[in-house]
Amino acid sequence: MAAEFTADEARARLDELLDRAEAGEEVVITRFGAPSVRLQPTTGRSRTGFAAGVFTGVWAVPLAAEAGQEAFDMGTDY
Repeated sequence: MAAEFTADEARARLDELLDRAEAGEEVVITRFGAPSVRLQPTTGRSRTGFAAGVFTGVWAVPLAAEAGQEAFDMGTDY
């Protein structure tokens, strides 16, 4: 039998519910007393904790001398 949680409960306990679903437990979220969605793990999920397809990016900021302007201000120039 699936563990059922209201939308409000799921919102408050999302990390826990994700862990439970990833461990193979059937987790159902209800709305207005009726089942709405079922959480289940996706295929391709890495066991290291990172989802497949996650990537990083680098933000390169030109040096003031190269840009021919004043120094880059992190507070206003991004």
